[in-house]
Amino acid sequence: MSELVLHGGKRSPFVRRVAVWLGLQGRAFKRRPIDIFGSDFELFRAYNPLSRVPVLSLGHGQHLIETSAIIDYLEDTAEPAERLIPASGEDRLVCQQRIALANALSEKGVAYVYETERRPADKQWKEWIERLEAQVRSGLEALESHLPAEGWMGGDKPDGSDVAALCAYDFLVGIAAFSDSDCPRLKALSERSAAIGAFSESHPAAQ
Repeated sequence: MSELVLHGGKRSPFVRRVAVWLGLQGRAFKRRPIDIFGSDFELFRAYNPLSRVPVLSLGHGQHLIETSAIIDYLEDTAEPAERLIPASGEDRLVCQQRIALANALSEKGVAYVYETERRPADKQWKEWIERLEAQVRSGLEALESHLPAEGWMGGDKPDGSDVAALCAYDFLVGIAAFSDSDCPRLKALSERSAAIGAFSESHPAAQ
């Protein structure tokens, strides 16, 4: 089988989610850093017409785009014991909804970064920034409420909702406006994840 190559930046919570997923499933892969805001933007259209990350190259000219589609492929091709989303029933529904919440939270965090770091200061929309801040804080509070006092949402090991939650939280606390977020369970989950290579090796601070 051809080597898997994950394309994407070091900071993106979406790229990291795929990296962690690959690691937890025991899949060997290569990282290819991409600077979407620099010279890679035009070149990367060969992999994704929208020049968006992440992209997972499977070899033989196959390039998977969009986080949810990549995760779907990984779940579909994994052995049952290696899957991070329950196969069916209420457990699957709950896991998917937690992932959806964490994904939306990551999206709002990225939107906040674009507005405050990429847009010139004199063109920033104060009311929009305040709205994004409120959405992020509300999302963090909701995500915090789903976490157990100890252990993982997945039980005795992390599942897909733990992965999505950690990628969102670790990304957000790296942003000054949210570094003081009062989320003790998310913080504990993040600290717990440091003992697992798939999480520690992909942490934004480690790259």
